[in-house]
Amino acid sequence: MKFADLGDLVVLTLRTPDRAVRLLRGLDLAASERWMLVILAASLSSLLAGIARLIFPVPEGDPLARILSDPMTLAGLQFGAMAVSAIAVTVIGRAFGGKGVFADALVLVGWVELILVGLQAVQLFLMLLVPPLANLMSLLAFGLSIYLTISLTKALHGFTSTPKVALGFIGGVFLVATVLSVIAAAFGVLPEVAP
Repeated sequence: MKFADLGDLVVLTLRTPDRAVRLLRGLDLAASERWMLVILAASLSSLLAGIARLIFPVPEGDPLARILSDPMTLAGLQFGAMAVSAIAVTVIGRAFGGKGVFADALVLVGWVELILVGLQAVQLFLMLLVPPLANLMSLLAFGLSIYLTISLTKALHGFTSTPKVALGFIGGVFLVATVLSVIAAAFGVLPEVAP
């Protein structure tokens, strides 16, 4: 696959996710290449976030802001979040009769993140030139991430019902968020709530 083909793959992913999944599976990437895709997506996203923080500094004193201000930590967190997402997509999908495997889920999660990195770059550009449009781009990116996750999960597992996949996605988000918040609280990332 050439670099010029990426634009066509983005359009195919948005229009017919099931064909995009077949094409991505057809690449028959090695395990190391699949992990490299995830590392690339996490690195590019962290790089753009770091540039945004340099241009628009965040307030100091917040433990979460302190953690996110370190590019390596942010890249590690994003890498971990993508790996957990791929595991969740695989395990939850297979629990409901899906046929997808972790290796393919990893590629799809990495691919979705790369698409969102493109939107992140556009958003950074708009933050400099037309800040109100940057907020609109944030909403677009959020909606697109949900659409792509549901559509590609449906295609990955061979499901036929979009509403059922959407319901599974919502339940999966709550489950993963609960687990991650417990882990974050255990490491003192989340502030304690006063009684």
